[in-house]
Amino acid sequence: MDVNIAFLHGDPEEEVYMTLPLGFCTVDSIKICDLQKSLYGLKQAPRQLFVKLSSKLLDYGFAWSYADYSLFTYNKGDKFMPLLVYVDDLVLT
Repeated sequence: MDVNIAFLHGDPEEEVYMTLPLGFCTVDSIKICDLQKSLYGLKQAPRQLFVKLSSKLLDYGFAWSYADYSLFTYNKGDKFMPLLVYVDDLVLT
């Protein structure tokens, strides 16, 4: 599974500012944006996505694998599901 807008769901831990995009009309030319969500191209975006995703998976009952940092497993009764995370791609079997 590929999550197309995955990086847009990360919450930056530090303050990130950027200049206004070209074509944005404003009366004050020195204004900047304070980002509240991650954007594609930010160095922090993949890490913030992984932090949010892994915390939700742990909340849902998945366990972190000691063998691989990006592998989560769900084991309840006769149900077993391994889930592998690679940046914004997920493999669930």
